Amino acid sequence: GTQSPPSGTLNPRAPLSSARHLVVAAVTPENACPNCSTMALVNVTNVTVLDNPTHFSNPFQFEVEFECLAELEDDLEWKVTYVGSAEDSSKDQVLEDVAVGPVPQGVSKFVLQADAPNLAQIPPSDVLGVTVVLITSSYRNTEFVRIGYYVNNEYYHDIPTPGSFQHAKLDGSRGAAEDAAAGPQPASEEEVQTLLQSGQPLDISKVYRNILSDSPRVTRFHIDWAPQGAPSATGGEPAPCQKYDLAPAEASMSQSAMEEE
Repeated sequence: GTQSPPSGTLNPRAPLSSARHLVVAAVTPENACPNCSTMALVNVTNVTVLDNPTHFSNPFQFEVEFECLAELEDDLEWKVTYVGSAEDSSKDQVLEDVAVGPVPQGVSKFVLQADAPNLAQIPPSDVLGVTVVLITSSYRNTEFVRIGYYVNNEYYHDIPTPGSFQHAKLDGSRGAAEDAAAGPQPASEEEVQTLLQSGQPLDISKVYRNILSDSPRVTRFHIDWAPQGAPSATGGEPAPCQKYDLAPAEASMSQSAMEEE
């Protein structure tokens, strides 16, 4: 495992399959991104990571809030993708594909839940350490937003307490004073290497996941929102739009694993 962010460009896009339909209800807007372009009909205004930190085997849960400037003809497609290896995009796992609709004008909110990744499909050396989980949304099979979070998977000999996670940094470092008050601590890099080199199966019951929810990275894409039959406003493939944060970022992180070139 590694305690540094993964590098390389990853493209987790894949055809939507086995979609479920969820009906979303309009709610009162709580906040909005000041950088959103008025050209886009749908703007994600907030994402809350639920049940975090948690055990590795527990589902991912994201409460997604978005604003729709006009009623859409078709559903929005949402996907959760887990990056199983920074070096091999074939190890990416699509944890959930879901179609949300009908989508009314206004602000809507729903909970996007996805099963934990299949451990058998993750290289043993990549189970622990830092990786990425991506939330993407598409309209008419064209992606218009991508939200990426870094995820830190750590091995604990004892059941961790909430304080065991709250001081964790992206590089896995902690201060001595923090350790004294935080309760059970994750295995050190040396212990992790010993575990991996032993050849014994990893005890997944001792692995816990911590999503760095304060530092999402968001990329928006210009797409064609025109009604069916109307002239296209984009004239081609979607182009990356400006990037913005849904929450202030406290850590400086490489964005290459979350973007397309």
